[in-house]
Amino acid sequence: MPDDELAKEKTTSDLQWYEDVIEIRGCHLSLPQIKAAYRELSALNRKAGEPLVNALVKPKDLSDEEWSTRVAFLKGDAFRLTVSVMGVDGETAYGETESIFDSKDLPFPIRTVFFTNTTAFRRNANDNEPRNRFSIWMSFDKPPLFDASAVLSEPTVNNSRMEIHSDDVTFFRAIQRIVTNKILSKKKWDSFIHWKFAYDVGLWFVAFPYALYWVTVYCDYLLPPTSPHSSFRIAFYIYGLILSLITYRALFGYLKWAFPVNVLEENKDSATRHRLLLGGIVTSLVVSGVKSIFSTIF
Repeated sequence: MPDDELAKEKTTSDLQWYEDVIEIRGCHLSLPQIKAAYRELSALNRKAGEPLVNALVKPKDLSDEEWSTRVAFLKGDAFRLTVSVMGVDGETAYGETESIFDSKDLPFPIRTVFFTNTTAFRRNANDNEPRNRFSIWMSFDKPPLFDASAVLSEPTVNNSRMEIHSDDVTFFRAIQRIVTNKILSKKKWDSFIHWKFAYDVGLWFVAFPYALYWVTVYCDYLLPPTSPHSSFRIAFYIYGLILSLITYRALFGYLKWAFPVNVLEENKDSATRHRLLLGGIVTSLVVSGVKSIFSTIF
């Protein structure tokens, strides 16, 4: 039997494709949660593959027993989900069963978890891809702590996503439902800091007014209009605002590093003390600003 029998396309002219890319962002995940998603996706993939194998025609040169063995092999081998678990140092663990998520040899801390139904199918179909295919990437990368070249108005770079390509709407909707219920169900409260324009909103509605207020306060204190050095007030404003906004950019980058896009519980992120430090900085800035405003008004 030719290996590409599994990959033969339907000949109907009204074949319709369904495609989707689901971003996986702002998620708090755990290995049991990922394992549960893998289990459901694997079961769905096997179920979708059975009609395809059952529709194959037995070659004349194979006996019934040989053909039964071949069909059983295809059902068990061609419709697996291949898993790659990659560590931060490049070490990778591979598997094709859910037991990989219980392995003691996983490369911690885990950087990326990837699984797909294409690899197993292709080795049984002359390197052709299945019509109903999907791949999922879950990345737990942190952005650089300080990156002067980053465009902070854009969403934080993270390649976590689910890609689906199918000609079966039932299969397509089932994949979407599993990802939504198992992967996207537990969202992080701080995910908004990675949204597009989050930096700009914080800049124009928080950082810039705050900096302008304090620059004005210190300018009036150090360089009052009656001071013989009052001509330096404009320079004080300019440099005070520039330094304040540079500090805001650095703090925002620090915030995105301390609260990454996606979190895996088992990685036991060591950034807790950095989060506490950031919380202390933000709290002190808010308290000092509120106290100063109230003392000025009253």
